[in-house]
Amino acid sequence: MKKGQKNILLFSLLLLYYLAFTTYCKAQISPPGLGASNTASWMALGIRQSLDSSNKIQSFTYVGLGRTSGPVSQNPYYRQAIFVLNQEFYHSFHKHWRYSAAVSYRNQNEYNDHEPYESASPAHSQEFRVYGRYMYQLKVKRFKFVATYRQEFRSFFKPDFDPSQSPYQLRSRFRLQAAVTLDNHKVHRLSASFETLFSASQISNTSTAWSTFGYKEARFCFYYSVDPRNASLIFNVGYMNDLIGRGADVQSVSYLAFDVIWENPFKAFQREDLKPIE
Repeated sequence: MKKGQKNILLFSLLLLYYLAFTTYCKAQISPPGLGASNTASWMALGIRQSLDSSNKIQSFTYVGLGRTSGPVSQNPYYRQAIFVLNQEFYHSFHKHWRYSAAVSYRNQNEYNDHEPYESASPAHSQEFRVYGRYMYQLKVKRFKFVATYRQEFRSFFKPDFDPSQSPYQLRSRFRLQAAVTLDNHKVHRLSASFETLFSASQISNTSTAWSTFGYKEARFCFYYSVDPRNASLIFNVGYMNDLIGRGADVQSVSYLAFDVIWENPFKAFQREDLKPIE
């Protein structure tokens, strides 16, 4: 790992530690990983709906668009990278514990890895994934800390829905999140998270063999959230640093992110603080 990347990693860990032991987490829609690039951007719109009177069962739906700079540009909005449609259901069965189940569809653009880096053939790939999360949550006044384990099964297809070269993947994700409320009305918040990803893939669509399960990447997110009083919209703006690989081959990608979450559009807006962290 290069010196600059080590400094980013150290700063991220120190900030996460500070937030975790000095300070409340609000939801945001974190960017998906978009592979090797210089910079990237992510924009999303989500709808979170309570499904019971106690607000313990919730539905969360979002659509998102990601763009990347590519290997030569520094413009994070330079070219289209991904479209995401996601549906997740949460159940909070204890004041500290909750779980969720989700399905997701993703359409990702593909580009050649040599100049002039134009669209590949085929120009995009499709992914379907199912996943579940198990979360532990701790609140102390303005502080909120959440530890999450997420298990995914991913399947990849060509545009005509034929299986890709490596059609299936199992991926495990471990995340720590912390946040601080900046005011008494809980309108302004800062949050940070650290996540590691491990996976194993089917080697080819003509073989039953799988690659070795191992570490793939680490993601650091920092967000500023605004939740206006007497409103049903939450606005989030953030930054993610994605470190792909390990050792001398690690690649660092910087993301700019913005999302809006609409709370309970189908019934009276509730301000109970029982919202899951996305």
